[in-house]
This record gives sequence, structure tokens and C-alpha cells, in this order.
Amino acid sequence: MCSSLTYFIITRYESEYIKNITTTMANRLNCKFLYVGDNLLGMDSHFKKISLGLRMESNDVRMVGICGIGGIGKTTIAGYIYNQISWGFECSSFLEDAKKVYKKKGLPHLQKLLLNDIQKGENSKISNIHQGARVIQNSLYLRKALIVLDDVDDMDQLEFLVGNHAWYGKGSRIIITTRDKRCLTMLNVDYLYNVEGLDSNEALELFSRHAFQSNLPKEDFKILLNPVIYYCEGLPLALKVLGSLLCGKTKGEWTSELHKLEKEPEMKIHNVLKISFDGLDTTQQMILLDIACFFQGEDKDFASKIWDGYELYGEINIGVLLEKCLITISNNRLHMHGLIEKMCKKIVREQHPKDPSKWSRLWNQDDIYCAFVSEKVRINYLNSIAYLSSFGR
Repeated sequence: MCSSLTYFIITRYESEYIKNITTTMANRLNCKFLYVGDNLLGMDSHFKKISLGLRMESNDVRMVGICGIGGIGKTTIAGYIYNQISWGFECSSFLEDAKKVYKKKGLPHLQKLLLNDIQKGENSKISNIHQGARVIQNSLYLRKALIVLDDVDDMDQLEFLVGNHAWYGKGSRIIITTRDKRCLTMLNVDYLYNVEGLDSNEALELFSRHAFQSNLPKEDFKILLNPVIYYCEGLPLALKVLGSLLCGKTKGEWTSELHKLEKEPEMKIHNVLKISFDGLDTTQQMILLDIACFFQGEDKDFASKIWDGYELYGEINIGVLLEKCLITISNNRLHMHGLIEKMCKKIVREQHPKDPSKWSRLWNQDDIYCAFVSEKVRINYLNSIAYLSSFGR
């Protein structure tokens, strides 16, 4: 009797063990891996930090948010993590660029994409977003799922796609990337990871890979590297774009391009950052432009009083800009990434590119002079500056 019971226990244990191995192998074989690009840097560091929030050893349902400015690498980080852990789940889905799909095709389309992944191609008819949410919940309720929702900007996307912790089976993990921390706060995520830029060594290596096709820069270009690395401030998108732009160029062309970038930001970088600006209301846009032109590094309370005097609601709008990762506050002083500052100043100049007198803000002494003299004097002044500058080349 005793030996029979022992045999039963051992057999049952072996059966469970074999089942677990079979399930794991099946998940690995069926897992689809995402292409997250070449020349990746800092991913292991990000993964280690985010793993603290994922707690893969736990059977709890965990929701993790990844936030930061445009071009900082949120999607790449989420894709890298997805590739590292997706094999350990019964079903998985990576919905890239949710905001863009939401605006073009609507929420039901996103729900269908998600269901197509977790139901392995089964067609579910959805007549409205509420029904879609119920179908998603019913499909996930008893399953260990990995869901990644990339680039979210609206609570509707979260409410009707990922719901809440009760939607999921034990051990499920939900990862959301966004530029807006408020979405993550309202979802009540278990862990929020704010992505920071690359350090100087990582930035130099990433730039070199794109500019020189090597991990190290060319010796005779080293003197030109500091201005580029300083300009990018650790933003991976900028390092990649400028590296590719300067690849194969002469030192003279590098110098000319860097001078140009001071007033004319590279359009691919500008357009990515401007998405966040376009998502602000009028008073928030006005305050962001003011910070870029006048209040970079200034006391928050001092600036807020000025805005309140013009009924721009300084305190509440500063809070919004913080949530959207467009500014930071350190020692009660306002700061923003240098490329966001350049993006804002370009927006001001674009109003009337050749006529500073019509700009909404003036911060450069040459532009201020031009704005307050007659057109004839202004033209002569600009011609003189151009003539004198030619001797310095």
C-alpha cells in the first residue's frame, strides 16, 4: 500500500514536471520575436531595472509602465524585454504605436489585433468597444499572458484594451509605454520606469556606430565629437540620426552642419519631439515655449507668478508638462532637454522665419535688434553680419 502510494506520488510529480517542460518548449517554439534594431546599447541595464518591477518569480499579475520623452527608446526597450520573456507565457501580444493606430483606425481595430494574437488567429466578431473588452477579458481570464501596449496617450486605450489586474490569469505581465505619466497613474501600475538618456560613453559608442560604422570614432574626428554628444544629450534617436547624417562627410561639412543645427534642428528629430507639443492645449503650449525661451533654469515659483498674472494657470500647467515628460524640476528650478528647447524655439521662428519683429518671443540679441529697427536698417545689418562672418571662415 505504502509503495503504491509512493509510486503514485512520484508518477504524478514526473507527469507535472514533464508537462511543464513540454509547455515551456512549446511556448519557446511558438514565440514570435520582434526586430528591435541593431546597434543596441544599454538594454541589459534597462532590463535589470525593469525586472525589479516585473518580479518574474511572482504569480501575481503585474503592470509596469515605461515613460519618457520621444526618441528616448521606450519602444526598443519594451521590444527587447518582450523578446527576453515572452516564451514563458501561454499567450502574448505586442501592439506597437497604439496611438497612431487608434487615430487612424479606431479602438475596435486595436482590440481585433490584440485578440488575433492571444486567440492564435481565431476571428472574434466585435460590434462595439464594450463587447470587445468583454471578449478580451474572457480570453485572458485563466491564462498567463504577456501584453505590451506601446505608445499610449489616452485612457480609453488602456480601459478597453488592458483593463485591470482582474482581467488576467496568474503570472500575467502587462507593459505600457507612454509619454504621459498620468495614464500610468490612473491605471494604477505596480511599477513605473522613467527612461533616462545614455551616459557619455554609451552615447559616443552609439554615435560612432552610425557615423563611422565602428564602436570607436576616427582619430582625426575626435575634436568634433564633444559638440555632437553635448547637442544630443543622450537621446538615442538624435545620436542615430545625426550619426547617419554625418557619416562619410568631411570635417568641414561636420562643422557647417553643427552650426546649422543650432538654429535649424534636424527635421526627423524635430517631428518626433513635436508630437508631444501638438498634444498640449494652448495655455500649456504657451508655457512650454516660455520655458524654452526665457525660464530654462529659473525658479518655478517666480515663473508661475508671472503666468498667473496672465491667467495661464502656471501651477496646474507645470504639472501637466511634468506628467508629459517635457520638463523636469530640480531644486525648484525649471529644466528641459536641450533638443526640446531647440524644438520650441524653431516653432517660434517658423511663425515668420525672416521677420523677428513678428515673433511671439525674442531671446537672441541679434534678433531683438532686427525686430526693433526699420526694415532697411535691418537688411543692411544682416548683410553686414553675413559679410563679416565670411572673413571668419
